[in-house]
Amino acid sequence: MSLIQPGPVLDRWSNNISYRQLVISSCIGILQLWWHPYLYDLQKLLPFIFLYNLFSIIIGYPMFYLELAVGVVTKKGVLRCWDMAPMARGIGFAMLACCVFTALALGAVAAWCLALLVHSGHSFLPWLHCAAAARPACAARHRPLVQGSETPAQSFFFNFVLSLKRDGLEGGLGNVVWELAVYFVISWVLIYFIAVKKIYSYSKLVLFKDVMAYFVVVCFGLGAARLDGAAAMFKRCDWTVLLNNMQIWRDAVEYSIIEMTVSQGSLVMLGSYCPKQQHKLGTTALLAFAASKTSSMSSAFILGAAHGALQKDYDVNNTNIWGGSSTSMVIWSDYVARIPGSQFWSCLLFFTMFVLAISSTALLVQTIMSTLTGHAIRKITWAFLIFICFLFCFIGIISLCTQGGLYILNFLMDWPVSKPRTLVAAAVGVVVSYVYGQTTFCEDVYFAVGEYPGVFVRVCWALSPVLLVIMFVVSMGSWPAGAAAGWMLVALALAPLVLVILFYAVFKCRVRNIVGTEK
Repeated sequence: MSLIQPGPVLDRWSNNISYRQLVISSCIGILQLWWHPYLYDLQKLLPFIFLYNLFSIIIGYPMFYLELAVGVVTKKGVLRCWDMAPMARGIGFAMLACCVFTALALGAVAAWCLALLVHSGHSFLPWLHCAAAARPACAARHRPLVQGSETPAQSFFFNFVLSLKRDGLEGGLGNVVWELAVYFVISWVLIYFIAVKKIYSYSKLVLFKDVMAYFVVVCFGLGAARLDGAAAMFKRCDWTVLLNNMQIWRDAVEYSIIEMTVSQGSLVMLGSYCPKQQHKLGTTALLAFAASKTSSMSSAFILGAAHGALQKDYDVNNTNIWGGSSTSMVIWSDYVARIPGSQFWSCLLFFTMFVLAISSTALLVQTIMSTLTGHAIRKITWAFLIFICFLFCFIGIISLCTQGGLYILNFLMDWPVSKPRTLVAAAVGVVVSYVYGQTTFCEDVYFAVGEYPGVFVRVCWALSPVLLVIMFVVSMGSWPAGAAAGWMLVALALAPLVLVILFYAVFKCRVRNIVGTEK
């Protein structure tokens, strides 16, 4: 039975060009300029980029197309679109769980960017030189970088932006960093004003933020190519890590999914707004793929070149820069300190990243709010939006805006933001290809937009779930046994997916038993 429903559909986009731009822009966000897992280790950076691009082609792009097509075909939100297969209704809740954790993390990144933007307005960048009060020791450029010491940009970011506890989470999260908390609240107030106007308000930011992002990437890319030591990522890369370390394979799969905004429900929501007239879905997906590749790859090479220049300054192979969510913030800060007019470029960079962060977070909030479409609450959705933004603010202030907030953000990115997406994407592929039926779904896509999905994406839809499940199961063996909170949050995100399937299976068995008894 076809999923195409008769009758008018509310809140449909009326302009193909604006709609396509909105979808493409979903792949040009803060994640593309900020989240690069292997920047701290130039030996692994190029092998990781190679794997990431490979998995982006065979997993990221096909799953992007598939989730967008689900929204286009069903014209329903993240939860109701899975009426195509009742046993899959838990997928929508799992997507929303990933969406919530990602929104919380990106809100903190927006506060970081705003803090660095404010500090960029000083008469000179405060991370140009080492502060006397810095602890641990800060090593100025062209001085010995002893074990445990930090570069000026890292020292400033940790000591004066985050007020970071150096003993991890021992003894708790520490005190609230009130300056950072203020920036966090400002970020969420702006997110509220974007989200309160629904998706149409967000679309007004699209052209501005995309032009700003590419302007920054192009200008900084030209400057990065001239840095002394920029080629270090090519000279020091070690391709043997592809054979000796399976962790890099698992990270590449997760990264390819995150960078294409897969498994968080945003694509299903955007697909449901597809214009009524004929729309080339494949072209939109390809353009979005190109946008994601150009923005993420360009920023990765720029940051890799800047890190190579930093190693050249200290004449070391290890600059003591931490891995995780702070890496790119430190390297971006160090890069702008190297170029003429550093205050201007620093303001431009962190303003652009701040806009990207709040727009990406607003899209996630829009995804959450799109589930509240019932007629009974349509007129009071603003109240739910205020509650959601307030809840995010409260949780973020008591966790991410504390002295241990960096560890919490790394935990979120390593566990609930990334790990559940692999299994959710696999579940989407299984439902469409094997439960609902790939042929039937492709016919629905043809009737909705006038094009039949290509052979390549159909083959990937059928085969990628196997690869994703294998990667997820194998990766579980390397998860730290002591990270009980991480296991719990991943299980929480995936619980709706598993419970609905079990409930449906039990229900079907009971119905069959009752029918068999009556016969």
